[in-house]
Formats: sequence, C-alpha cells, structure tokens
Amino acid sequence: MDTKTQIKQSALKLFNQKGLMNVTLRDVAADISKSYGNITYHFKNKEKVIESIYNDMMQELSIINKDIMESNESLFAKIIRAPNHTFELTMNYLFFYVDFVEIRRNFTEVFKKIDANNKSRMESWKHSLVELQTQNYIRKELSESDLFYLMELSGAMRTFFFLKLNKDQVKEEGLKKKYVEYTIKLFYPYLTEKGRKEYNVIR
Repeated sequence: MDTKTQIKQSALKLFNQKGLMNVTLRDVAADISKSYGNITYHFKNKEKVIESIYNDMMQELSIINKDIMESNESLFAKIIRAPNHTFELTMNYLFFYVDFVEIRRNFTEVFKKIDANNKSRMESWKHSLVELQTQNYIRKELSESDLFYLMELSGAMRTFFFLKLNKDQVKEEGLKKKYVEYTIKLFYPYLTEKGRKEYNVIR
C-alpha cells in the first residue's frame, strides 16, 4: 500500500473514532509510524487530507448510484431503496456527517466542494421527484418549493440520525434497518394512493 493511501486510511479511521477536530496530522503520522514531514510531503495540511478522503467518498457514491440507476427496478423503488444501498458508505465516512459543522467552520475549501455537490445532487433528485409526480407516485399538488423542502428535510434527517449515535450504537445490530426505516418514512405523507401501495410492498 502506498503512503498516501496509508495516510488517508489512518486519518479516516481516527476522524471517525475521535472526531475531526481531535486529530492532528502528527496523530496520523504516529498511527502509521511515519514522520510528520512524510505526511506533509504528501498532504501539505489537514484540509488536503479531508478533501482527498471526500473525493474518495464521492467516487464510491457515484459507483453506487450508477448501479442503482442501471437496475431494472422502477424509479420509485430505486429512490425508496437508496438508503439501503448507501448506509455502509455513510458509516465508513461517518465523520463527514457527525462533524459537518466543524468542516463548515474550519475547512472552507472542503465545505465549498461539499456544498456544490449537494446542490448538484438536489437538482438531479428534484428531476426524479417531478418524474414520480408524473408517474402518480408523489402528489401532483406539491410545488417545486415543496419538493425542495422535502429534499432538505430528508438530508437533515439523515445527518441527524448519524449525529445522535453514540459509540455503542455505531456497532448496534439492526442499525441499518433502523436507518432505512427512519429515512424512508419521511416520504409516506407525500405519496399518492398508488405510491403508498408500492411503498408498502417495497419496504
């Protein structure tokens, strides 16, 4: 394994375990038995490490999303089942959710990238929700602002689910099932009768 990969894997582990602001590059160096200078040779500061880890996460997410969208399921089923497919990825990069506020306050360039990606994904998701309205899964009287509210609420709920986990709950059996139930229930009040029937079959 090359040194850059070692650095990222160690940083990711330590960020998840101890919290982003409680880990320094010297901690990472000690964890992989490298000199501090060796770390800064590959990443000039902590923000560059975080950015590289974020890029890895987004690359993995794009592969997951590609597999979801290329499946033979209906668009409605793809969206309802999406949390089931992304749970492990989120748990692997947990600090991005738990330490989101710290990233926003202290790592401006990384936050700008996260914010731009979130806006892009929301725009794509909005088109999917509009399509589900056309297919009579989501109530047609919902306006564009209603759909954006639903997307923002969904994102906030997902972040809060991971934010409130303690160390014991992270390893809890059945956590994935709780997460999926927690997130997809949000859609139910916005569904048509057709949507609710398929929702009950999918879940």
